[in-house]
Amino acid sequence: MLPPTLLELSTNLKKIPGIGQKSSQKLALDLLQLPIEEYQSFIISLEDARTKINFCKVCGFFCEGHLCVFCSSKVRDHSQICLVEKTTDLIPLEKSEIYRGVYHVLGKLISPLDNIFPEHTNVNKLIERIEEILEQGSLNGKSKSIEIVLFLKPSFASDTTVAYIRETLENKGLLNQIKITRLATGLPLYYNTDTIDQATMVRAFEDRK
Repeated sequence: MLPPTLLELSTNLKKIPGIGQKSSQKLALDLLQLPIEEYQSFIISLEDARTKINFCKVCGFFCEGHLCVFCSSKVRDHSQICLVEKTTDLIPLEKSEIYRGVYHVLGKLISPLDNIFPEHTNVNKLIERIEEILEQGSLNGKSKSIEIVLFLKPSFASDTTVAYIRETLENKGLLNQIKITRLATGLPLYYNTDTIDQATMVRAFEDRK
């Protein structure tokens, strides 16, 4: 009953994760009923987001330019790296205001059963990043150590990924300079990184092991 062009818009909106048939049709209709000025502003901001937003060359988080707000910060602790799977996973931890280190987005977790191997993730970029931090510490004549904070959903893939990181660091003789911790008390066994409240996040971070 809807015009073909509107149906096409609805179909494209449905490609957004979490948007179903009814939601996509409602969004399409709502967009068309916006005042022309608001509609044009929406289109411009959408195009700007697509063309101006990049991924940080160091950690993989969103940024405008080459570095994100975390990696470019001079007050964050760059020797403390929180490991997350997706860019959005770090948001609840950052909102808790308890963490003052930096982040590293893996993009994907290693899962041989799903044909996802280290080269399909940002794991090797993490290893390179660690080597660079340790090398800079050595050049400055300072003994440098790094803490890797794991903020990954419990799964076989996350265990495989962490095991690969440990093995790679050990083979490079760097494991003795690395402390790997995991957020602990306060998080349920199968937690969702998108829905954790701040109080729980603070407790989990303080009790990491």
